[in-house]
Amino acid sequence: MARNRQEIPRDERYLELITEATALFLKHGYAQTSIADISAAAGVAPANVYWYFQSKDELFAAVMDRMLQRELDYGRQDLDPLTALVRGLGDMRVFRGLHQEMHTRMLKSEAVREAHERFLDWIRALVGRVVDEQPETAERRMIIDIVVSLFEGANVSEPASRPATEMIRFLLKSLGAFGAPNSDPTDLVKNDKAQSSSA
Repeated sequence: MARNRQEIPRDERYLELITEATALFLKHGYAQTSIADISAAAGVAPANVYWYFQSKDELFAAVMDRMLQRELDYGRQDLDPLTALVRGLGDMRVFRGLHQEMHTRMLKSEAVREAHERFLDWIRALVGRVVDEQPETAERRMIIDIVVSLFEGANVSEPASRPATEMIRFLLKSLGAFGAPNSDPTDLVKNDKAQSSSA
């Protein structure tokens, strides 16, 4: 028997609003999606949305946090750190448009700015795992900052022929290849592509 809307637990309705908002934001974008659209999709009155979220920005931040939490839940502990990083960023390609929206909204919303910072912290942690064998130095921090900047820049305005994941993998493997005699960093990318196509 279907439950009356009033019988749905608060946590379940909270997740339902995030799910509906995610679908609408992905389909129409942040600016073209209203609280009324989200409430209609969830089958609640617009005023009810504000019981859970103080603003559309707060709901948008919750959408992005849930996207990030899914990546954290995957756990990827069985993968080497570089593969986990590249796969995680690749998984988020579907959210690229919303990531771009974050850059606009975080200038006006503390909730979105904090969600964006949590996303960057996740990238920093993964890059930190890649370079864990290096001591905590200014150079190590610089590598992490460069990867974050590379992802952010490419994700906001990315050349179609050069995805951010490919550039990040190339950069980090090239850094790891330093000191290896006759090593060519481009071979690392070629080998990755060959392994991917044969898998």
